[in-house]
Amino acid sequence: MRRRKYLLIALLAMVAGAASGVGREHGRGRLEEASRLYLEGVKRQNLGTLREAAQCYEAALREVPEHAASYYRLSGIARMIGEPETALRYGRRAYEIDPECVEYADNYARLLALSGDYAGADGLFTELFRQDSSNLETLSMLAALKLERGMPGEAIVLLDTLQARSGWQPRTIEMKRQALIRAERYAEAYDYMARVCEELPDESAFRIQLAELAAALRRDSVALENYRRAIAIDSTSVGPRIALAEYYRIKDQWPEFPEALIPVFAHPAFPLQAKVDYFGTYLGRSPELYRRYFVYMARLADAVFWSAPKEELARDFYARHLIYGGQAETALEHLAQWIGEGDASASLYQLAIAVAQHRGLADTVDRYLAEAQDRFPNDPELGMTRLAVCFQRSDTLGAIEAAREVIGYSTNDSITSEALSFCGDMAHLRGNNKEAYKYYERALKLAPDRAMLLNNFAYYLSEEGKELERALRMATRANELTPQSATILDTKAWVLYRLGRYEEARELMRQALVMDAEGSAELFLHYGDILFALDEYFMAKTYWQRALEAGADGRKIEERLKRLEAAENGKK
Repeated sequence: MRRRKYLLIALLAMVAGAASGVGREHGRGRLEEASRLYLEGVKRQNLGTLREAAQCYEAALREVPEHAASYYRLSGIARMIGEPETALRYGRRAYEIDPECVEYADNYARLLALSGDYAGADGLFTELFRQDSSNLETLSMLAALKLERGMPGEAIVLLDTLQARSGWQPRTIEMKRQALIRAERYAEAYDYMARVCEELPDESAFRIQLAELAAALRRDSVALENYRRAIAIDSTSVGPRIALAEYYRIKDQWPEFPEALIPVFAHPAFPLQAKVDYFGTYLGRSPELYRRYFVYMARLADAVFWSAPKEELARDFYARHLIYGGQAETALEHLAQWIGEGDASASLYQLAIAVAQHRGLADTVDRYLAEAQDRFPNDPELGMTRLAVCFQRSDTLGAIEAAREVIGYSTNDSITSEALSFCGDMAHLRGNNKEAYKYYERALKLAPDRAMLLNNFAYYLSEEGKELERALRMATRANELTPQSATILDTKAWVLYRLGRYEEARELMRQALVMDAEGSAELFLHYGDILFALDEYFMAKTYWQRALEAGADGRKIEERLKRLEAAENGKK
């Protein structure tokens, strides 16, 4: 019996040993398959077939879930195709599986930096640099992270080490300049960039940076010298010339500023749209400056136009310059010439129509309107131009017809809403409020944040005493969108008045009267009504009298004065 027992134990041990061997063999087979799939993935990745490569790496992970190299490769692919969160997840997994691998740690650290986790990246790069202090790329990354974390002093120490080892490298120079500036060590930054320019005298970008620091330290002669040397070094580039112009702009030096811009605006490397935008932002904002330095403005406009004389944007800009400079007749001649060439855009037609209308040339307006409508039959902006022309000529029916046509074909929600609003206003003037409100509702669905639409709708509702809470919401929104408008403030105050909230109404009306530069009769009238509701009869009468002087209907004033007299008698 005992012998049989030992025999059984031996047999079980043999079976267990055999099973263990099969398991080891099976595990080795999966690892070999994972390696094969991984190498196939590398091959496909090198050929540029990233999707197929990723599929190979994923298959390798199904064989061996802890295959760090596959996670590392998948991280790289995710980064290449613009999936940073996926890249970070895969990079983290590779690092967790094999934290001793320098490549995995470096990749994970860079991904942390890209994700904004500068502290985490800093810790990893610090450890990598501790392991290998000869790695200059790690040192550079560490310095950049210190800078991003708001540690410019620590960054400077690292950058000094980096520069001592690698020499005058542009990336190192730029980081140290930034670090010195962020540390508010401006004089040191200036001295450093002066040394850089001595070491690298033919680099215009460094000359510009030195000039900017000199300007900040009020060493203007040094600044100007270096801007000019930068231009001399790189005379074919637009960058140094823009830098000089910006110096004059920031210093508010005229006419040096527009004069420095002339070669910039003539330069083909400076995009046309950028020229137009720059001009509008810094030169066309002040009519007084425009008049005083008109000669320079004209030269700049010429430079813009002749840099691209066939471009619609250049033509439009040049025509507007002429109009702004009081040369409407010359502008119209140019527009007529361009239109005569047969390829004018709808916007050039609109500009020609506006100029002709301003000069009272009705026949020219009609001719250009007809031509434009033939060429651009469903252009909503041209349709609105026709509406404006008709309305200015008191052709209300023609304006309404134009608005309805625009509503019929326009695919621009903003323009359609504007046309619907116009129809609503006209319906209100005819006394048909029901129709007016239908137009307003349609207009609001398309453009719920058009301030004047909200304002007018709210005011008309308040006049009828309808939906006053909704009217208040609309008036409030209109004020949020256009906070400095006396008319819109008046509407909200009037809605509050109609709601019986007189104190709030008075406060808003005071603001409206301060902002009103025209002395509006309606505002005086409304303020008088609000004061009357607050039993301030003397002041109410005063403002009604001012409303009358400003052109208010005498009968309305007379009615109010009778009510006031009756109220005063009632008090007695």
